[in-house]
Amino acid sequence: MFAILWSFGKNKLYDLGQVRKLSACGAWKNEKKNMDLGSYIAGLIEGDGHIAVHKGTNKAYRPKIIILFHKNDKPLAEKIHFLLKVGKIIDKTKAGHYLLQILAKEEVFKIINLINGKMRTPKIEALHRAINYINRVDNTSIPLLGIDNSPIYSNNWLSGFTDADGNFSITIYNRKKSNSIEKKIVQTFFRIEVKQSYSNIHVSANENKNYFDVMCKITEFLTVNLYTRSRTIKDKTYYSFMAIAHNKKSHEKIRNYFDNFPLFSSKHLAYLDWCKVQDLQKGNLSKHDLEQIKLIKSNFNRNRTVFNFSHLDKFTY
Repeated sequence: MFAILWSFGKNKLYDLGQVRKLSACGAWKNEKKNMDLGSYIAGLIEGDGHIAVHKGTNKAYRPKIIILFHKNDKPLAEKIHFLLKVGKIIDKTKAGHYLLQILAKEEVFKIINLINGKMRTPKIEALHRAINYINRVDNTSIPLLGIDNSPIYSNNWLSGFTDADGNFSITIYNRKKSNSIEKKIVQTFFRIEVKQSYSNIHVSANENKNYFDVMCKITEFLTVNLYTRSRTIKDKTYYSFMAIAHNKKSHEKIRNYFDNFPLFSSKHLAYLDWCKVQDLQKGNLSKHDLEQIKLIKSNFNRNRTVFNFSHLDKFTY
């Protein structure tokens, strides 16, 4: 794929708007969709999950699936555990999270059958290794379904992926003119950031090893640009892709999508507040509106202390 490239120090910008025509996006209608739990779980696993497969056929080391949840999202872990009747929830709150650990043979089967054909990232390689192990050891014939190439906006995958790797933010800053504050500016952003490469010794040379393709599809849907980012921590450099939505058109797509395919982690609460801020910005921003936005921001993301998970009532199978 050809992409126009600009450099901004360590950041680079791929202008994907110049690459492909986004005709499919324009055909999407704002209609309520039924939940595709398989796509949601696939997105969740591809964001914050792990499919572990040992070499050989030792039945003591069967494939297992582990999904990580932020410490605030224990209700979501419990909902998945209860609804699908899989796994055990492990408290790792000292490290800031909970784990849903799925080890039992039948439970792993259930998740594999649920997400097979629903994955969109290079992590499908681990799923295929798990299926190959099961087919070999248990004499089964689970098919190796490929990448889901349906439109990003057509199912719950992006919701699961966002619950794992997405972020909503609100920024308030002063716009200055001639060294004096002219007015307060409020901006809302939606961001997904993932590592660039899928590093696994089992990936062959001819397999897809990075997240570029799936991030291209996300940015095409949102009609935004794709950035690369590099960060150096303790002499080690980490590279990631970022999709950042910050304009009216992309915000409309985000709101249409998440209204159809809701989030289920505590990010759902952030999303609702994010939408409130945008609604308060319509027209001229009054002093009262600005105070309301400041109040929302003071209880946003890490500052949130009250959590209402009633939206999990819509989490169905």
